[in-house]
Amino acid sequence: MPSYDLTARLRAALDHGDDLALVSVLHRDVSLVTDSGDESGGEVSGRMRVVSALHDLQTRHPDAGFFTANVNGQTGLALRRSGGEVIGVLSVEGATAIAKLWLCTSPPKLASWNRRHSTH
Repeated sequence: MPSYDLTARLRAALDHGDDLALVSVLHRDVSLVTDSGDESGGEVSGRMRVVSALHDLQTRHPDAGFFTANVNGQTGLALRRSGGEVIGVLSVEGATAIAKLWLCTSPPKLASWNRRHSTH
């Protein structure tokens, strides 16, 4: 399965709050690495812990939504506020299921995203 399909399925599951679809797109040993630029970053592993971390991210930012974006040369997701500010970038790795997610929420590392997307 092309990674775009995995990313599209991930986005649809997150957009619709569909936990069954979310679990089905994640490998059972999936991990999520978060680069927050401070001590709050880290790594969680396992489907349910990753699902919980993604829900927590959405809960902390109810005014933001995921959009498909080119992340490091691959299809990924950008978490963008309604005003256009990118507050997170999610990279997706996997062949038949998502095995690893890389989330960057570090404002200095997202500065170029916000310059590039400031007119949208």
